[in-house]
Amino acid sequence: MKRIFQHIILMILALTGAGWEAYAQTLPDLSWTLVQVSENSIHSYTVTGDRNMATPSDFVWVVNGGTLYTDATALTIAGDGTTVRVNGDGGNISTLYIKWDGGPGAGYVYAYEVSSFGCEQPVVLQSKYTGIRVNKAVEATARFLADATDYCSDDGGTFLGIELKGLAPFQLTYHIDGIPQTTITIQQSDLKDLDLDGEIDDYELLVPGWAGVTTDKNVVFMIETISSDGTVGTIGTFNTHTVYVHPLPIIKDIKF
Repeated sequence: MKRIFQHIILMILALTGAGWEAYAQTLPDLSWTLVQVSENSIHSYTVTGDRNMATPSDFVWVVNGGTLYTDATALTIAGDGTTVRVNGDGGNISTLYIKWDGGPGAGYVYAYEVSSFGCEQPVVLQSKYTGIRVNKAVEATARFLADATDYCSDDGGTFLGIELKGLAPFQLTYHIDGIPQTTITIQQSDLKDLDLDGEIDDYELLVPGWAGVTTDKNVVFMIETISSDGTVGTIGTFNTHTVYVHPLPIIKDIKF
């Protein structure tokens, strides 16, 4: 009798806690798709359940490295923010939003289905779960590489170096002497190592030049916003850059 009781206990452990722990040790499943996201970005995720169910199922969501929300503006937390059980809609589909907060690094989200009758696949089967892995890049930041440049009016077109951190593509807005300029979309392939620090994270902001200037003038460039993956980032030091434009000297006749 004692041996039968021990056997029953082992079966219970295998079907509950022990099985879950066995799977939890392999999280995240490396077969899940890996995607790049920006720190603090918000993304929607949708799970489609078994379409043969006459009544919508419940879906259990679990996130690591982010927070679950019910809305796209990340105002209403779903469950405790890391785990929630929600009922699917009429098509047996569940959609939630995740804000990938908590700093850069790795994260993942997975979900599984529980039918309206309480049926679900055994916890020891990885096929029970569907998930996605993410790599969270640092939140976008931008700054000029220097705060000023001296420029002679015959130098033609020139460029100003801007350092960018985060996940490309970036959207950069800026002003020249307070006048808004066209928003620039910057791809990873547009970046260079202008400051020779070994990192390909600098952008050349081309400016046409000021030919024909006859007196000194100052032109102020200001970074207004930088965004990546739908999230507005921060502006670092050197958020403005002043170009000191100098005219060419015109020599007078030699008197004799």
